[in-house]
Amino acid sequence: MKEYNTRQRKTLIDFLAMNSERAFTIEEIAEKIGDEGLSRSTAYRLMTKLVADGLVHRSVKGNSRSFVYQYISNEKCEGHLHMKCTDCGKVYHLDTGTTSIIQNDIKSTTSFEIDSHTVLLGKCAKCLK
Repeated sequence: MKEYNTRQRKTLIDFLAMNSERAFTIEEIAEKIGDEGLSRSTAYRLMTKLVADGLVHRSVKGNSRSFVYQYISNEKCEGHLHMKCTDCGKVYHLDTGTTSIIQNDIKSTTSFEIDSHTVLLGKCAKCLK
C-alpha cells in the first residue's frame, strides 16, 4: 500500500522531532498542535502507523492506562534502558553497555530480570538545581 505523506502526518512528525527529548500523550499533542488541523482521532490513527514504522516509541505513562509517545527516528530504541525526569519529562537513553551492567547486577543479586523497555524515573541534573 502506498504511503501518503499528508499535511497532518508531516505536522505530527515535525512536532515530535522538534520535541524529541520529551514523550507526549495524544491529548497533549492534539492540544499543542491542534490549531494546525490535527484532531485527536487523526493523531491516534497516525501515531499507530508511526509506532509500527519504528519512528515513534510508545510507552505506558507512569502507573496509568494511558500511553506517551516519543520520536526516535533512526535511533535504535531497543535493547537499552531509559531514564525519565519526573519534573521536566525529558527521556534519556542509556547505552547498551550501561544497560547490560545494570541488568546483570540486578539479575545476579535478586534473580529478577529487567525488561529492556524499563523506564527509570528520577530527576535530571537541570531539575535537581
